[in-house]
Amino acid sequence: MIPATLAVLLAAAQASAPAGYHPYEREIHQASELVPWCRQETEARYVGRGEKIYQWSASYHDRGSTLYVDGRLRVEGRDVKVECRIARGARERYGAINIRDPKG
Repeated sequence: MIPATLAVLLAAAQASAPAGYHPYEREIHQASELVPWCRQETEARYVGRGEKIYQWSASYHDRGSTLYVDGRLRVEGRDVKVECRIARGARERYGAINIRDPKG
């Protein structure tokens, strides 16, 4: 059981948080911070389909206030190209991903 004082503090903190705020969601400020998100999102899609994934490689850069990752994932013997982007300082949920899989 949570002591009453702690429960009151937690309730106050939650009430003052902005709508849609999640304490474990990161803001991404540098292109290098987008690489792990891009990899995890890509791998999750293929693992969810039951396909075997292997090597991941990526490069990253920024242009103005947009951060970019160009990645490649080896999936069941084929190379899948991945492009991710996000506005600098945006929460990771706003990241965009484009997967080009030769399998379709």
